Amino acid sequence: MYYPNNTLKHKLCLRGNHLLYEYAEARRIPHKKTGKYIVATNEKEITKLEKIFNLGCKNKVELKRVSKDEIKENEPELSVAAGIFSPNSGVIDVPSLINSLEVDVTNNKGIISLNTSCKSARINKEIFIISCNSSEKFDFESKVLINASGLESFNTSNNFDFLKKKFIKKIYFAKGHYFKYSGKNPFKKLIYPISNDESLGIHVGMDLEGYLRFGPDIEYIEKIDYTFDSSLKNKFLESIKTYWPDIIPEKLNEDYCGVRPKIQNKDEQFKDFSISTSNFHGIKNFINLQGIDSPGLTSSLAIGEYVCSLIE
Repeated sequence: MYYPNNTLKHKLCLRGNHLLYEYAEARRIPHKKTGKYIVATNEKEITKLEKIFNLGCKNKVELKRVSKDEIKENEPELSVAAGIFSPNSGVIDVPSLINSLEVDVTNNKGIISLNTSCKSARINKEIFIISCNSSEKFDFESKVLINASGLESFNTSNNFDFLKKKFIKKIYFAKGHYFKYSGKNPFKKLIYPISNDESLGIHVGMDLEGYLRFGPDIEYIEKIDYTFDSSLKNKFLESIKTYWPDIIPEKLNEDYCGVRPKIQNKDEQFKDFSISTSNFHGIKNFINLQGIDSPGLTSSLAIGEYVCSLIE
C-alpha cells in the first residue's frame, strides 16, 4: 500500500508476503499473522490515509477502512482519528528464517563462506573469476555472478573490473533506532502512523512473545555506525504520544539500531529496488542488487525467485 503501482517494491512485497507465510508454515518457523492498523492521528492526516488506501487497492492489497470508534473498540489505548486495517501483516522470527535458508543452501550443495570479502572480479571467456579474502586468499569461478552485498554493494560493485562506473548506484546510509518497552503491551495489532517519503515512521512492533518495540526513525549518516543515540528518547515519546498518550516514559528504553542501504538521498523522491541485468549494464549473467531497503525482508523470497528468473 506504500509503493507506486508496478514497481518492484510493490510487486515483490506482495508476492514475498505470500511466500514468507507459505515458507514459514512448511519449515515450522515461528510467525504470527497479527494484522496492522495504519492510523491518522488527527483530522489533517486523513487525506494522506485515503491516498494510502487508494494506492493499496490499486496494488491489489487486502485493506479495510476503519473508523476511530472501531479502532477504539479493538485497541482501547489508541487515540486516533481514523485508520486502515491490513489483515495480512504479521511478524516472523528472523533468526529462525535465516537459519532455515542457510540449511536450504547447504542441503542443495551450496557453500557458505563466512567472514569473507569479495576483493575483485573479472571475466575470462564468459566465466566470472572472483577473488576473495578470508582466513586466506582464494579465487573461484562461476557462470553467474549475483552481487547482493547490501550496505557494501557500492564498494563491491566498484571492485568489478568489467562494470562501468556509470552503472553503479551510490548507496546512502540511513540509520534507524528502536526503543523497547518494559511495560505491559496493550496492543493486539501492529500500529503504523502515517508514513513520510523517507520511512514508514516510528511504529509499534512486537516480537512473537508480544514484547513491544518502537521504531525506526531515520537519520542519514556518512559512514556505517551502530552507536545508539539515547538522546532520541524524547523524540520517540513525542511521536508515540500522538497515538498512545498513556505511554509511561520511564518504561521506554533503548534497544538497538540498524543501517539501511538507500539509493535515494535525504529529501529525494521514491526510488525503487535496483536489480540490474545485461539489459542495463551489458554484462551477461551478472545481476546487481542495490538499494534493497524496506520492504526487503518481506520481499526477500520473492527477490530470490525474481533474480533466478533473470539468469540468462
